[in-house]
Amino acid sequence: MTGQPLTVGIHQTSENTMLLPASFKQDGLLFAAFGTSVERCHVSFDSHLKRTVLLSENLYKNLRIPYRGKASLLFRDNTVYIGPLIGIFTAGFTKSQLDPVRGRSLFFSKLLTMDLPAGGYSYLFGAHQINWEEGTVQALIFRENGWEEAIVPLPNVVYDRLPNRKAEESSALRETKKRLMDEYRIPWFNPGFFNKWEIYECLQQDERTAELLPFSALEPDADKIEDMIDQYGFIYVKPAGGSFGKGIFQLSKREENGILARHAEGVTSFSSAAECLKEWQMLHKHTSYLAQQGIERIEVDHHPADFRVHTNKNGKGQWTVTAIAAKIAGKDGITTHMSSGGAVKTLAEIYDDPQERLHTLQKLTKAAVLLSRVLDEKLDGFIGEIGFDLGLDRSGKVWLFEANSRPGRGIFSHPRLASVSRLTKKRSFEYASYLTEQSILNPEDMWHDLKP
Repeated sequence: MTGQPLTVGIHQTSENTMLLPASFKQDGLLFAAFGTSVERCHVSFDSHLKRTVLLSENLYKNLRIPYRGKASLLFRDNTVYIGPLIGIFTAGFTKSQLDPVRGRSLFFSKLLTMDLPAGGYSYLFGAHQINWEEGTVQALIFRENGWEEAIVPLPNVVYDRLPNRKAEESSALRETKKRLMDEYRIPWFNPGFFNKWEIYECLQQDERTAELLPFSALEPDADKIEDMIDQYGFIYVKPAGGSFGKGIFQLSKREENGILARHAEGVTSFSSAAECLKEWQMLHKHTSYLAQQGIERIEVDHHPADFRVHTNKNGKGQWTVTAIAAKIAGKDGITTHMSSGGAVKTLAEIYDDPQERLHTLQKLTKAAVLLSRVLDEKLDGFIGEIGFDLGLDRSGKVWLFEANSRPGRGIFSHPRLASVSRLTKKRSFEYASYLTEQSILNPEDMWHDLKP
């Protein structure tokens, strides 16, 4: 979209007119568009305007621009597009004006008040707030006085921030996504939670990434689990669709016969892998599981450590690394998740030697960008961000433990990671702007390239 964003204001003395800086002068402009709202109008140019676009009050109102802000412009087919208009989609709304999405309200208020790199507008909405007949949304915006409702057009792009898999599987939400993409051709990014086994298969089948993966097996029987423990020393059994380290068992052999299972609640002994597997399945009814090779990770202060590496697409649709932090297991912890007592440190805190720190940074960055590109090639939908849990073994080899399509933000509680927290959010808006531009200027290519 246009370089520096322009201030969008109201021109009090005209009717149905858009005034643009003279530097944008071109013939044949007949329409103004904001999201999916399009209005015929007179477009004129003013040499006194530099970084401002002015709309007649009636045009401003008819386009349903919710507040005076800044935006970029795009020109195509006699139309001036003002935007981007970004809809942030979620679920779990309440009727509270102060706390409309419970504990996530603060996060969303900060997201909605960010200075967008390309300007534009953003709002929060759910499936129940769409008026399909009018093509509008009764959305939530966040202004100086707090949360407000505003009737706005359907957006140029949807940023998916659904909170959990249960919400994602709702038929109403799935239908909303399908309708916005199929009928309105609105790009929807971060389209779903990852399944661990599907991710493993995607990456294992590609020679560029296969070597980064610990051996894994989908729903192995007890004999296979015994064999894996014998071969690797220890393994992990985890839900194929789990998150936050929930439901993970670390299995190893007891000194005497039997299996030792470490988990969030402590340590349990079993006489056999069959008994252990039966217990896991009882605790996680109807849950698909996988077994993963254990890797002897590097340690920090005698505790196993791995790394969260956050990647985002930028304003050119290219993958970039936006955050790297070390996660260190707590006392007797089997994972490094903060919910299990793990701690977060920066690379500078664990590597005194600048050369060693740089070498680690480069290895993790190279692996994360490669993994992002391969997953992007193989998975359906527009993917804008991924959180990887990467490990280094004691020889320095990089391993992928997990990939998360909607990574948690626990690492950003570290005070030295506040700036990169903002960067991850900024990149999401940059990518939303890129998708808006592509959907307006190159819609045929954009949708042709999307896998069915």
